[in-house]
Order: sequence, then structure tokens, then C-alpha cells
Amino acid sequence: MTKKEQQIDGNIKWIDVTSPSVEEMAALSADYNLNPHIVRDCMQPEHLPKYEFIDDVNFLILRYYDHTASKHNATIQDITNKIAIFYTNDFILTIHKSDVPFLEKVRAKYVVTGKCSTVIDVLIHIAWNALESYDEPLNRLSEQVDFYEDQIMMKTSGRSHIEALYIIKRQASISHKILMLMQEPINHIYPRHGEEAAKQDLKDQHLKMQTLYTQVLEDVNNLLNLAMSFSAQRTSDVMKVLTIFSVFFMPLTFIVGIYGMNFEYMPELSAKWGYPGVLIIMGIVTGIIWFWFKRKKWL
Repeated sequence: MTKKEQQIDGNIKWIDVTSPSVEEMAALSADYNLNPHIVRDCMQPEHLPKYEFIDDVNFLILRYYDHTASKHNATIQDITNKIAIFYTNDFILTIHKSDVPFLEKVRAKYVVTGKCSTVIDVLIHIAWNALESYDEPLNRLSEQVDFYEDQIMMKTSGRSHIEALYIIKRQASISHKILMLMQEPINHIYPRHGEEAAKQDLKDQHLKMQTLYTQVLEDVNNLLNLAMSFSAQRTSDVMKVLTIFSVFFMPLTFIVGIYGMNFEYMPELSAKWGYPGVLIIMGIVTGIIWFWFKRKKWL
């Protein structure tokens, strides 16, 4: 376990704990009078964002985007990490399994410099940075959507592009779900007098991320539908060509079939001009079909 303590405006303490064991977490819960129920939630790495208020202690869980995760991972636990936060007016206790880069940024930029004077102020900056962690993957997904849009519109897309779009959709969908669940803990952060502007910035950041991920999901769905439409159109074009060829050859095959029958008495069977006559008739039939197709604008 790694433990860091930081004073906030004199009497308020920020305790940041990384990867505590069950025994160490039990000791912390005894020191700060934490309810065992929410302590168990705190120790579950897969827990989704939530808020609870038990025994005069506020408890919330936030999830931030893990930039070290593989781009092909497609579960909430694979691409996001959890931060559990206990707080009252006198302390804030943050617990996480691995190092969280933006916590050190909040500490150095806001706490050490004295820009944060309350627990809620620190909490708002932590939540804001947790939301900000979704910005870089959002930009990456948007660029990928633009790339595949160009490929699809140039009709150079294939099965691999559809699979790539599905991966984009899966990642965007997971982030969008997390952002929706983050609304509850964010709404339960109640600012004091003078902190309303910071809380409004947090709400604006949340709305921005949620809106942009919704847009990415809509764009990906539209591209998938467009790709499937183009694929169906290509299949239809192939079937159209095959149908046209079959229509041209059906009457010719019929004529050849008639004259391929082994009957002794058939019209013009022994005539000198019989063979070229049949060829001429076949040519005329083909011309009539071609002219009909042209008139119908099928060619």
C-alpha cells in the first residue's frame, strides 16, 4: 500500500491510498468510521459509478479512462479504472488500485498552491479530471470514424472495415455508459457558497463528453448502415448483370434446344440457308431484347 497525506487549508486532510490490502483497508475504515458495506464496495475493482451517504460519510465511485489499455479491449473493466472516494467536511479519502496520474496534478496545481480550500473543491477537480480522461480516446475515435467514412464513401470498404467500425462502436458505447452512470455521483456533489462556478464547469464537462460520445455512436451506426447498404447494392448490381445475361441467352438457348432435337422432319433442316437463317433469327432476337432493355433504361 502507498499512502500520501496532504493538508487542505489547515485542518482538512486528504489521504490518498494506492492498492490497499483487506487488512489495511479495515484499519482505515476503523480510523475514519467507515461503514463495512461501502468498504466492501470500495474493494471491488469492477464496481460501477455510484453515490451513497451512510453514517455521516459520503461515498462515491468514479471511473476514469485507462490510457494504457489495449485499443481492442471491449469491457468496462478493461478500458476504465475505479476511484473510490470517502469524504466529510473534515477529510477526503481517495482509494484506487493503481496510480492515477491526474491526482498528482490536482494536488500540485490546486491543493499545494492553496487554490482549493474545501473538500468539495478538491472533489470537483478530481471528478472533472476523471471526465477529462475520456477526451483523448474521444478524439481518437472521431478521427477513426472520419477515416472509415472516407473509405466507405469511396466504396473501398470491406469486411475488415466493418469489423473496425464495430470495435469503435463497442469502445464508444462503453465510455458512453460510464458517463451516463457518472451523472449520479456528480449530481450529489453539493457546492458551498463560492463553489457554484466550479460545479457548473463540472456539469458542463460531463454534458460535453456525453454529447460528443453520443455523436460518435450515431456516426458509427450511420456508417455501418451505409456500409451494409453499399454491400447490398454491390450484390444487387452483380445479380442485375447475371439476370441480364440470362435474359439474353434464354431465347437463344430455346432455339438451339429446338434444333437440337433429333427429328427427321423439321422446318428448313435440310435447306442450305437453314443454319445462317437460324443465326440471323438469333441475332434479331438478341437485338430486340437489347433495344427493349435500353428503352426501359435497364442498360
